[in-house]
Amino acid sequence: MRRFKALLLLSAFGAASLAGCSKNTTVESSVSEEPVKVSPESITFDWQQPYEDQLKDFMASENYDPEPDTGSAFEIIDITGDGKPELIISPSADKQSSCSIYTCEAGSVTPLGEVGFFGEFDYLPELGLIHDEYGGDGFVLGKYMAYTDGAFTEKLTYSDNSGEASDGATIVHEINGEEVLLGDYESALADYENTRIVRVGRKYLMADKTVQYAVRRAESWGAVLDGKQKELCRSKLNEIMPDFGEESDPAFELCDLNGDDTPELIVSESSVPDAQCRIFYFSGSELAALDGKYGCQGEVKFDVDQLVFYSETPTEKTYWSLADSGFSAESYVSSGNIMTAGRKYALTDENITAAFA
Repeated sequence: MRRFKALLLLSAFGAASLAGCSKNTTVESSVSEEPVKVSPESITFDWQQPYEDQLKDFMASENYDPEPDTGSAFEIIDITGDGKPELIISPSADKQSSCSIYTCEAGSVTPLGEVGFFGEFDYLPELGLIHDEYGGDGFVLGKYMAYTDGAFTEKLTYSDNSGEASDGATIVHEINGEEVLLGDYESALADYENTRIVRVGRKYLMADKTVQYAVRRAESWGAVLDGKQKELCRSKLNEIMPDFGEESDPAFELCDLNGDDTPELIVSESSVPDAQCRIFYFSGSELAALDGKYGCQGEVKFDVDQLVFYSETPTEKTYWSLADSGFSAESYVSSGNIMTAGRKYALTDENITAAFA
């Protein structure tokens, strides 16, 4: 049986309070003149309307699956390295479900192919590659693909049936269709397997409000924040970066958790199961920290309609709200407009500079 618990988090410029069942803690900070706010919806990109139309067309099709958690999902992320995001549509989380990739040029959506299983695929940002792999009973088939000349093309393919050894099968390792020795096989894959991997395809469950948030808000924070706010984020991330060990994989993301058109800064410790997030919010001229840590697997789930974020383990759900002073976990009903947040950018000097330029 899952256990449910809730913390109430109230935030406003200049003050924040955390209230739990057993104690109340108030954190106060000085109030300074607020900068003029820029609405994220006022920021426009040429891909927004075409991607929104593509998503709505899919939702109106027979391929759309509204099932919570395992149904249709999507993501908007640059996987071609041209600075403009692609649209990834994941029909479902079923094993045979592959993602459709689209790009936008001159206001027109162009398909770039299908890839992945379970409605996801791997992206290697440092190498600019996507990874497709299928595992069967005792064998694996995979390929790494690069975006060149307007299309994804195979850079390396591999196959291995070592798992069939106990059945007496002849073991064969192949790289780019040619049989190789095990040492050469492992060497050919080493550089790919030792680089950072991002799972792509299911950041947003596909629903009306997640489409609105992803298309009209999530990619606009760089233009919404003013110079002072960006400097606060850069300073905070540089300050806490040494806290993470060499083996960890910290990340960060901006996400508006309370619907006030000013994003919070979420910093993820890692992607391992027990990793959590720290959350920072703008308070006057400061970037203040919420008490405690949040989420699991280095990310939080966020209901963009109800403005509730939460973590979920096999035995427990924990809910928080930064927006509703009367929030109660017992009365919360998911809107289905769920996204994951916390790991959009790896915590590196280069990404800090790019995100807050």
